[in-house]
Amino acid sequence: MKNSLGQRVKEKFGLETPEEKKERIARQRKTIEYFENLHNTPEPIKIKNMTLPLEWLKKEFYKAAKAYYLKERRAFIVDDENRHILDILCRYFANDPSFEEIVENGQLQKGIMLAGNCGVGKTSFFEIMQSIGKAHNIPQLWFTNVSCLTITTKFNKENKKNNSSGGGESVIENYSKGKVYFDDLGSERIVNDFGIRKELMREILEMRYNRFKAIGTKTFCSTNLTIKELVKKYDGDAKENHKRIDDRIYHMFNVIPLNGESRRF
Repeated sequence: MKNSLGQRVKEKFGLETPEEKKERIARQRKTIEYFENLHNTPEPIKIKNMTLPLEWLKKEFYKAAKAYYLKERRAFIVDDENRHILDILCRYFANDPSFEEIVENGQLQKGIMLAGNCGVGKTSFFEIMQSIGKAHNIPQLWFTNVSCLTITTKFNKENKKNNSSGGGESVIENYSKGKVYFDDLGSERIVNDFGIRKELMREILEMRYNRFKAIGTKTFCSTNLTIKELVKKYDGDAKENHKRIDDRIYHMFNVIPLNGESRRF
């Protein structure tokens, strides 16, 4: 081995061949260059979203929503239960400053947690907004869309495939980066990481919270649970000085309630 005990002894007493000495110096230079580049790498630039024309986005949303629900043989209905929330969400995705004026503690730099009963339109909202971003090539409306159940399934599959601890870590790393919409947060099961039971989404949210603080990475999610129920799920077994998911939620999300009865039929 290049860094074996025998090699280090040869280096110490000057017994290296010219070729071995040349290789060692080249490796040392590469190591120095790596750490110099790492030190000189600037902090990631936070790219500000542009402000979209609000009325244009509302019209595009209505048009896209009609087409979306038509595929499911359903009508897109705007009524007293969703009108105000749809207006708020369009202001947010348009990056319109008025969002912060009409939403208590609202901040455009934070993500969105859409909370409400099953079937009220939480998932469809994000899918429709995502479709507008793709149709009109608007990067600020681009985000990965994944269900929390899919993430836990992928984690278990990777661990099983690798047959050793750490196989599922790539899944955690993958979903801790970039703008992501997590569908149905809180519905996923606890994963078994080689004998250790853990709440996978709690770990991912913690990592995303750190990225949010460092570079402003946004997170979107929908949930059928209340904040109190989410805290109980993710912090229920944690020690008192480790219970922080409540604080994390309000720090990284604008929590928007979408009330009403199920619109599925």
